[in-house]
Amino acid sequence: MGTQQVDFSVLNFETYNDYINSFTTADDERFLSNRKVIKSIVQLGYRTTKVPYDQDEFDRRVNIAEQAIRPKTTKVGLLGDFMSPTNTDPVLLEFKRREIPNLNKYLSTIVFTSYQAKDGSEISGYIDLECSWRHVGSDIKKIDWKCVFEGRCRVKAMPHHLSYSNPRYNMIKYTDSDNYLVMHDHHYGLLFMHKGDRKIVTVGGQYNLYSKNAKRSMVYSPKLGYVVFYDHIVRKKV
Repeated sequence: MGTQQVDFSVLNFETYNDYINSFTTADDERFLSNRKVIKSIVQLGYRTTKVPYDQDEFDRRVNIAEQAIRPKTTKVGLLGDFMSPTNTDPVLLEFKRREIPNLNKYLSTIVFTSYQAKDGSEISGYIDLECSWRHVGSDIKKIDWKCVFEGRCRVKAMPHHLSYSNPRYNMIKYTDSDNYLVMHDHHYGLLFMHKGDRKIVTVGGQYNLYSKNAKRSMVYSPKLGYVVFYDHIVRKKV
């Protein structure tokens, strides 16, 4: 049997039901009130050009995708290694969980973070995680991720990140990263286009035609506050 192509898209779903629900349409919900009927229609392939995986195949594909990611990192020092085994900070755990897929460019994560400055103003911004992690140790001003994972520092957006807002200085700045182009749309607002697969990530929070390009989740920790994650499964690497 030949080598089977790895389907990394399955890593975008927490459960098999989430995977199946991604194929449903608004009309399904409107005209078919029975969830079992909707699931059966999806599994038969009537909502896509290919028949979706069944439960066993989905689990197998998830395992294959995870195994494909792990071997490439066996000799690479990870920032997550600086995190104490006893540290249960929810945001740090989410950062650690995303580090390997981002560094291998199977996943591309944008995070929104904000904090209150000493003068009371709220400084916020969007950060390309893989780009920020890869530039650790460079000469440019950067986030001290070692300090962050050790639980001693906050994640603070800076002017060179994808977006940066500092009301004290009446400053709003947008900067392309290694992985994303910054875009603005009169209807959808701020957008980020991945340079590899050209998929657009929307950060408005409301459902639109770009919403399926990234999974949005918000996590809170007492130390780091609220952090919003936008996880994009990469179809073509930069």
